[in-house]
Amino acid sequence: MDQSIFWLLLNEFGIFIALVILTAIAWNLWLTYIYSAHLRSIDWVVLEIVPPKEVFKSPEAMEFVLNSLHAGDATNWFVKYWKGEVGQYFSLEIASTEGKVKFYVRFAKKFRKGFESQLYAQYPQAEIREVEDYTKNFKDYIKGGPISLFGYELALNKPDAYPIKSYVDFGLDRAIGSLDEEQRIDPITPILETMGSIGKGEHIWMQFILQKDTKRHEIKNKDKYTGKEIIEKGKSWKDKGKEEIDKLRNELNPVDKETGKVTPIRPTKAQSNIVEAIERHRNKLGFDCGARVIYLAEKEYFKGDMIGSFTAMFRQFSSEDLNSFKLSNLTKSPDEPWKDIGGRKAEKKKKNILSDYKNRSFFYGSFDFFKIKKYFTNPVDSGNKPFLLSTEELATVYHLPGRVAETPTFVRIESKKGEAPANLPI
Repeated sequence: MDQSIFWLLLNEFGIFIALVILTAIAWNLWLTYIYSAHLRSIDWVVLEIVPPKEVFKSPEAMEFVLNSLHAGDATNWFVKYWKGEVGQYFSLEIASTEGKVKFYVRFAKKFRKGFESQLYAQYPQAEIREVEDYTKNFKDYIKGGPISLFGYELALNKPDAYPIKSYVDFGLDRAIGSLDEEQRIDPITPILETMGSIGKGEHIWMQFILQKDTKRHEIKNKDKYTGKEIIEKGKSWKDKGKEEIDKLRNELNPVDKETGKVTPIRPTKAQSNIVEAIERHRNKLGFDCGARVIYLAEKEYFKGDMIGSFTAMFRQFSSEDLNSFKLSNLTKSPDEPWKDIGGRKAEKKKKNILSDYKNRSFFYGSFDFFKIKKYFTNPVDSGNKPFLLSTEELATVYHLPGRVAETPTFVRIESKKGEAPANLPI
């Protein structure tokens, strides 16, 4: 080949590569701009939900309410890549201020009417109030500042296809009148009791940040020959659930190698419960979730012995056969001191978890020039890995409790609403 032709081709190839890189960067900057502008334009509202004195509904009522928030993602290319609309998200929150426990929800203001109508349909005696964001009174965490803090995030121990113990497993899917009040076990009670046990200068905040489930959940399986993990993309948590059920049924119906006949094995109670729970789970709507819990207090009121009960708030949802919550990203230094000299990593975690909680940040982050992969994906993706909960599971960890939850400082409406007499003089 002529040397001049070689250098010409090499030069053109270099120009082509440069154009590809510049185009990718320009596209990324454009998406960053429109996505960020859209997120900043959202008009947020924080609503306090005040339960009535008597709640005669099972947590299934809250499940119906949550179904209304299962909003779709932007799929039209014009809406997505010109207007910059991203998937809607919202948060369910329970907060305790010096032991006074309140329920909150935070979402874009445009969803308010729909949410209120659904909530009043299920809980007609409840009250919904627009309130100021309870986190605004707290400045960002500063090392050596007036506030001490401990927090963590939640994750699942098993794949998303396996559900946690839900209100159905606690027998709360039955009508309230079918069980004596003393017999009922509401799994939200330990959360409310822990939150209600704190005192002056102390606060506990819990939030579940939610977005309609997507197929971005990667299913990891191990290659039976190499032991390496194989990532199957494009499959949803429901697909994985079906695979687990089929796998268990095949184990219960082994084929005799000599005769080729199927010899059914009677399933154990645990095996039957697993199949029933996964099937019920698959038939529900799902949400991608991120969850944070924070205990913070003025330094003079911070109680280190509170952390034990604070980190045990979700154990009642655990099941050895199914799924359970585990704590992640705890705001403490590793046990090995050389892994966090001076506690700098722990301090950074404290600052981040408080900032992220206040901003309700999880699904979306900011533009990072040095992450080349983002040039070809979503530039505002936070990189956080959500876990999945169905509406049944979410209604279990967040619902308006009945009288079985007798936390003294839990805020309820003390009197029922009534219609004015028809003969009232005007």
